[in-house]
Amino acid sequence: MSLRPADNAIGMMDGAYFTSRTDILAFFNDLLLMNLSKIEQTASGAVACQLVDCIFPGSVPMKRVNWEAKSDFQFIENYKILQAAFSKNNVQKIIDVDRLIRAKYQDNLEFCQWLKAFYEHLAPTARTDYDPIAKRALGKGGKNLDEIFLPSKGKKSKGGVSRMNKNVGEGATALRKKSASRVSSTSTKEKRSKSATEIKGDGSAVLADAELIKKNSDLQRSNAELELTLSGIEHERDFYFDKLRGIEVMLQVHEEQGSESDPEELIRRVFKVLYAKHEDNVVVTDDGELIDNVVV
Repeated sequence: MSLRPADNAIGMMDGAYFTSRTDILAFFNDLLLMNLSKIEQTASGAVACQLVDCIFPGSVPMKRVNWEAKSDFQFIENYKILQAAFSKNNVQKIIDVDRLIRAKYQDNLEFCQWLKAFYEHLAPTARTDYDPIAKRALGKGGKNLDEIFLPSKGKKSKGGVSRMNKNVGEGATALRKKSASRVSSTSTKEKRSKSATEIKGDGSAVLADAELIKKNSDLQRSNAELELTLSGIEHERDFYFDKLRGIEVMLQVHEEQGSESDPEELIRRVFKVLYAKHEDNVVVTDDGELIDNVVV
């Protein structure tokens, strides 16, 4: 599985997790033309869905995003859409839904900080054709949006994304320079440490080095084995998650179509998805259509 370059680059000690609440809200408001005033207003998952739609065009079915979600169940539905979009784009990010839906400040702040950093690491090209308000109008409650999801007075419905990309590009450049500086500093420290060891020049230092080399080799081998195991587990997780998500989409489409949908055909397709193997490459589209033998 080919992961996005920023997936594992944003650790808990990354500068992203020191971004202020004010900067986070300004980021969402300017980029997506909103009027958020509290971090907790992102807890429904709808804002995150639109940000991912902006980064990966067409990967989020915006018509299924619920902008008037109030209950935990409705929040979870939005996060299912978001997790599916991450899987579709090979983004290795597991969303802690149980914590986010509680709408607690700290939990949602950390997730928003990650989203902002992820956007800046990718630094997507300017999308002058992207109209955030029109995209929101496609979702549930999109025709009667709460004022927090509408632009503040003085902002127009077009051009917001292109204005932000200049700042995003500069932010990504700054992050790359900061990372290079860290690597340079680490390299200098390693050289100094090596020089200090060489100066000792006695037998005990040589013996200590040999033991460290052996331990390092053992750790590298163990790490490689763990990574291989983890890769297999993640592959299986994604495989079965896609099955469940596909069946869920088919059931939602069946419910929307009502009497026009054929229950027997639905059951046949559900069983086909359930018993499909990896090599069958069975895919369920966002419209509930079943596609066989997809080339990947």
